[in-house]
Amino acid sequence: MHTQKRWIYYIEERRREVAKMLAQGHNETEIAQILYVHVSTICRDVKVLKQLSQRFVFNLAKGDLTYYYKQCIDGMDEIRREAWSLYKYGDWSQGVHLTVKEKIANLRLLKDCNEAKFALLEKGPSVLNAKGMEENLVDIHAENTKEMMYQQYQIAYGRQMHNNNIQKKQDKD
Repeated sequence: MHTQKRWIYYIEERRREVAKMLAQGHNETEIAQILYVHVSTICRDVKVLKQLSQRFVFNLAKGDLTYYYKQCIDGMDEIRREAWSLYKYGDWSQGVHLTVKEKIANLRLLKDCNEAKFALLEKGPSVLNAKGMEENLVDIHAENTKEMMYQQYQIAYGRQMHNNNIQKKQDKD
């Protein structure tokens, strides 16, 4: 059982890395090479990430929209983490300390990122609702079309019956 928990932890960690690399613009083949796994593994991870993303955004929309929506949010979170790290510590790997001007630029980036994320979170559910409403309208239209066809059939059938009754009366007379 302990081995199973470690395996699950490994998969979850890999999926977090996959999500991070996707947000950084890597494709599935590049990610597979970087993580030393087969591309099909990454494809399965992406599939699971898409499913998780769909749940993330209120389960309002189906398809890839929620996946890309979540990728944008994850990308902004990654930018924010990196900007804070640079602001606080500079680039230690290069031995570079940021100037006041560079720190202010990082703060502006953080502000812009927060505003963009807020706009996405504020407008995202509305966009997804609109998509859901559009799907409902298509369903309603299809339903109405069927109903109209049925009513036209009833009208035509009623006329036919009426004409038959008139014909029978004329035949009797």
